[in-house]
Amino acid sequence: MISSRGTVLRAGGRQLTRVLGGSRPLELNIDLHNKVNCVRTKATESSDSALSCAPPSFMPETRTMYPTLEKLGLLSATHIRIQDMARAEELVTTIVGSGFSKLQIIADYDMTLTRSHVNGERAETSFGIMDNSAQMPAFYREEANKLLAKYYPIEIHPKMTEEEKIPYMIEWYEQIHKLIVKCQVSQESLKGMVSSSNARLRDGTEDLFSKLHSTNVPVLVFSAGMGDILEQVLRHFNVYTDNVKVVSNFFKYNEEGVMVGFKGELVHVFNKNENAIHSSNYFNKLKGRNNVILMGDSLGDIKMAMGVPQPSNVLRIGFLNDKVREVLKHCLLLNLMFIVQEERLEAYMNNFDIVLIDDQTMDVAGSIVGLMK
Repeated sequence: MISSRGTVLRAGGRQLTRVLGGSRPLELNIDLHNKVNCVRTKATESSDSALSCAPPSFMPETRTMYPTLEKLGLLSATHIRIQDMARAEELVTTIVGSGFSKLQIIADYDMTLTRSHVNGERAETSFGIMDNSAQMPAFYREEANKLLAKYYPIEIHPKMTEEEKIPYMIEWYEQIHKLIVKCQVSQESLKGMVSSSNARLRDGTEDLFSKLHSTNVPVLVFSAGMGDILEQVLRHFNVYTDNVKVVSNFFKYNEEGVMVGFKGELVHVFNKNENAIHSSNYFNKLKGRNNVILMGDSLGDIKMAMGVPQPSNVLRIGFLNDKVREVLKHCLLLNLMFIVQEERLEAYMNNFDIVLIDDQTMDVAGSIVGLMK
């Protein structure tokens, strides 16, 4: 199911490549370098073991207990983790058996619908497309990097609660939004930014969306990134059809088509359960569609379905894009060892029904939909 391997660090849709790969190389003294290598060796042994271990071998009778998961190939794939087999089997079987008329899809965008890496290089997020565009001025990249270095450690800090982090996230987003306004971005320029980027949908996404469109299944794309850019990406790959709704941060333009601000409520990584979509009639209009396939790549994404009327059957599929050993390596160099706790496999397995490690495809969701009638 997986096509390639790689790693990417992200922060609410923003990539950490700028901090890690700045104009000056990171300088480490010999003592620190030795300590880093010592700690990394011990830590990576543990994380390597966690990532490389295949799922336990299942006896024939165990496979019989989970026939739907077995049919989908989820029991033997080495990059798939399922903590509660019985729950996953029940959810998938219910969703498949109920058919398309009972289904809706809720998905994050950056690193969920899109690949995290392409041909060995980090794929660009909606923020990354703008960050790396030649059409953006140099001062934007410099200031954006400073903000990233300041606020990203707060976003991933394991000792802070979400409530403590939220004011800083709002501050970060407001500052980056003001910075973008200074750049006088034209609406016309976005298409060129996207076409020249390396942003790619996960393999199989076009086929999945085509099937969802032909069967009238509603798709909600919920993103803390740049709505105008991600919409352009969806159009670029011909998946922005009339059954797809996007909730994100959208630009406001003047009469000349120049971006002058943002519309509506701010969407950040920790408020996907509080956005206006949950107080609107969107989910009410979908009453009867109580089966949900939710897809995300961060723990905050599990809240996206909180507006779905109960009772509901929500299958949560989590993409663990960052290899733990590589994340640990980078964060030790940055003296940010605590990121490991945020990204570790155990946390994902405790919150998602199915965890996909470095899977650059939509094979799992596509296979589930493929069984439906």
